[in-house]
Amino acid sequence: MIGQLGKRIHEKGITLIEALVSTAIIGIGFVAIFQMVNYSVQSIDTSGERTKSNYLVGMVAEDLIAEKNSTSPKKDVKLMDYLVSNKISGSKSSWRMGSCSSGTTQTGSFTNTAQNKFKKWDDRFSKRRIKCKGSQDIKFLKVFDICNNSASGNNCTYNNTQNYKGPGQQGTGIYEKWYLGKMEVNMNDGSKKKFLYFQIH
Repeated sequence: MIGQLGKRIHEKGITLIEALVSTAIIGIGFVAIFQMVNYSVQSIDTSGERTKSNYLVGMVAEDLIAEKNSTSPKKDVKLMDYLVSNKISGSKSSWRMGSCSSGTTQTGSFTNTAQNKFKKWDDRFSKRRIKCKGSQDIKFLKVFDICNNSASGNNCTYNNTQNYKGPGQQGTGIYEKWYLGKMEVNMNDGSKKKFLYFQIH
């Protein structure tokens, strides 16, 4: 027993400086871990918002493709022609939602497809479904028409004068009118953008 006590007398513990240094190293490690966790949570949140935006943008494309020949506020004007002509002043958008919108306050339903779709999109792209982080988080739809304006009755926004020909054939123009849509959703105060171009007709 006396021999064991004599050995313990010569044992040395850690000094105060060593304890402080080890505590500082552990603290730095925990700070790094907390930053990684915070970054991971933000990444998951951003990914979730982009997934929702992808779904909603696809919904708009499906709405237009399915309802292109439906009614609009103008008599005898199809939905796709109405969207081409109904450009919002200054933005040339057929439909536009400003940043941080709470959705539509309108109730009931309209008698034409265009206004019903606008109400639906106002609700789907509002803060109730997609987070808004700044004034640049806008959403808008643009619809374009393309055709050869030299053909009788054609008067498109974009004139297609290209001639198409195969081997041994004389070039011919395509005179049918094409409708293209562009849906854009801005997120994270405009730093992240989701585009979708699609053919309506």
